[in-house]
Amino acid sequence: MHEKRFDEEINLFVLASFVRKHILVIGACSIIGLIGASVFSSEAPPVFEASAQLALAKIGRPGPDRTILVVPVESRDRILFRMRSPAAFDLKLASSCFEKGAATREQLARSIKITAPSTPDDVISISSSASSAQLAERCVTAVVQLIQEQQSSLSSQSESAVKAEIAASEKQLADNLKVMESSQGTDWQKAIYLATRDESNFLRTKITELNSQLQLNEPAKLLSPVYAAPPSLASNRLKRILIGLVGGFAIGILGAMAQALYGSLRKREA
Repeated sequence: MHEKRFDEEINLFVLASFVRKHILVIGACSIIGLIGASVFSSEAPPVFEASAQLALAKIGRPGPDRTILVVPVESRDRILFRMRSPAAFDLKLASSCFEKGAATREQLARSIKITAPSTPDDVISISSSASSAQLAERCVTAVVQLIQEQQSSLSSQSESAVKAEIAASEKQLADNLKVMESSQGTDWQKAIYLATRDESNFLRTKITELNSQLQLNEPAKLLSPVYAAPPSLASNRLKRILIGLVGGFAIGILGAMAQALYGSLRKREA
């Protein structure tokens, strides 16, 4: 234990001696890195990030015991998986997300972030960065509209299927009523009447439930307006300055090592 600590103290002493011996080279590189980072930070344009929270579209679906459940028209995991692909982004978004108005699908996919907050489980977060607040907000708004259109298309498909089922049930109910009106005579006609009556009652209940199901449909909607937060210039500048200082120090160490190696080779040759 004491030997290990003694070795560590020796290594620290050697390192400190090396730095003190080559302090001019290391210090010069650190100052150059610090100056370079400061200049870069002062000239770097600000970056604005806009974000929005979008609640997914919902539809009513039959559940157990004749209940009606409200579920997302598309699961959040499926949306996140689908939006990871560049093919999910329309090239028309380029005019809203890039100053030049042109970009590839891959560039769009890299510039737009779609994530899922821990709660609630039917909300996604959309964000994008740009050189101006207006451009960042415009890009996020365009992406929100794209996802809303996709969700609306899925909701329309589900709604059309339910409406078709309602129309078929109403037609069958009308036919049953005609049969019931003509089944008032013999015993076998009465049997037909009773069977048709039971089916008609079932159809009425079914039509009511399907209409209730349609009333529970909700479109995808923003939880709050799209907003671009002002850039944190102080923190970004401090990060760049620290990176420049550490980078300059590392280059100084490498330069000092190269200088020491060159000096030792010269001594050997001499």
